[in-house]
Amino acid sequence: MTTPAAVYYATTDDLRLVLDSTDAGTGTAAQLSDEQLGLALRAATGRVTAYTGEVYDPSADTFPPMIADLTLDLAAWWATTYYSKQKEMGPNHPIVLRYTAATKVLDDIRQGVISVDFAAPGTVGAEEELAPAARVINQIPNIFTPDDSNTRYDPSTGYLMPSTPPDMLGRSRLLDDWGPY
Repeated sequence: MTTPAAVYYATTDDLRLVLDSTDAGTGTAAQLSDEQLGLALRAATGRVTAYTGEVYDPSADTFPPMIADLTLDLAAWWATTYYSKQKEMGPNHPIVLRYTAATKVLDDIRQGVISVDFAAPGTVGAEEELAPAARVINQIPNIFTPDDSNTRYDPSTGYLMPSTPPDMLGRSRLLDDWGPY
């Protein structure tokens, strides 16, 4: 009996491309073998599945691109730890920053703050899910008037124009009466 090939949310070629630098990957985890990069992808895919609570099919039209991106960020971290033999990377290392950002997004997905579900373009409901209706929630009380902004609406142009509120018209003369600074 043969076991089916593992399905990851990203490919080893994509992971190698993420790990490559301007020097063609010399001195980076891009030098790891496909099997080692596969281990990193397996760990990353497993964590993405655990955080999202979903098993995705990368070959499907509805596969969210964000899932592949998050998988690559996590896999890059795993591959780099394999490559560097657990040496300290530091909190500002680009791989650590990517990993930290990815885990924050995964936490937000787990808590329902971010949704990765979307409708494929051209399907029923795709317009609403891709571009949900926006709404403004103004929590500032109505304590300001147009005079407070030193602007006025010009109906002939449709733009805001500079304006001086009536109570400020005489201030410049008053300031001049105070004398030199």
